[in-house]
Amino acid sequence: AGLPEPERQFPYAKPRKLKADFAWPAYHLLVEVTGGIYTRQAHGSITGVLADNARLNAATQHGWLMARFTPDEVEDGRALAYIKRAFGRE
Repeated sequence: AGLPEPERQFPYAKPRKLKADFAWPAYHLLVEVTGGIYTRQAHGSITGVLADNARLNAATQHGWLMARFTPDEVEDGRALAYIKRAFGRE
């Protein structure tokens, strides 16, 4: 896609053990793919939503921009389009 290679499972809120699915540390950009939302499991459960909110807040407190996408948004290209815009490469 012409973007820098992301780091995977990147720890972003040390000393907490939070990791983002993808990260571009030089740009302070984190990307999370939010699975399980239609099954009400994992990210789709109340506990999952609360945990995701805490992760987003921790990222923000540590100076990161965190973008979250569903698997559908990854598959249909909306996630990539957003990331390209974030890099100024529309």
